[in-house]
Amino acid sequence: MYCCEKKCNVCYFIVSISLIIILLVWNVSLTVIVSDSNPAHINSFNYAPENLQAGGYITFDTNRVIEKNDITHQEGSSDFIINKDGNYYIQFNTTIYEPPSTGKETTLSVYLEHNNATVYGTTVGETVANAYQTVNLSFGVMIKANSGDIIRIKNNSGTVVELLQPNVNMIRIK
Repeated sequence: MYCCEKKCNVCYFIVSISLIIILLVWNVSLTVIVSDSNPAHINSFNYAPENLQAGGYITFDTNRVIEKNDITHQEGSSDFIINKDGNYYIQFNTTIYEPPSTGKETTLSVYLEHNNATVYGTTVGETVANAYQTVNLSFGVMIKANSGDIIRIKNNSGTVVELLQPNVNMIRIK
């Protein structure tokens, strides 16, 4: 340890090389983290209100953001196609307006379908007692999906409803 006390060039060299190696490892690690921090995702919604028949699927007229092609969606369609196997986080929200068609107590409800099967935990609904009433519905869920799978959101209300700006986000998580 006598060398370190003198602050000789060998010690400075060893410390400098050690710091360079630490910075290189940190830089490589940060590059991997940052390059993977932009997962595949899509955000689709509707500008205009949509009248949705009982048992109908919500169509989304606008794709606001599409990052990568792991998920595809044709504007004006209800189907989201999975193009890459993985785990997906799906978040949905909308306001539903109960038109005066019934004038009686009605449950306004939607759920997520994955390959024509209900995804458990996504059925959301609210009961309204009067015509002209609105409710907000939302869900978030993680699913495992394979290439070619179809994701869509269905009206489970049993009546025609008017959707106000339905919005869906789908993000592929590794």
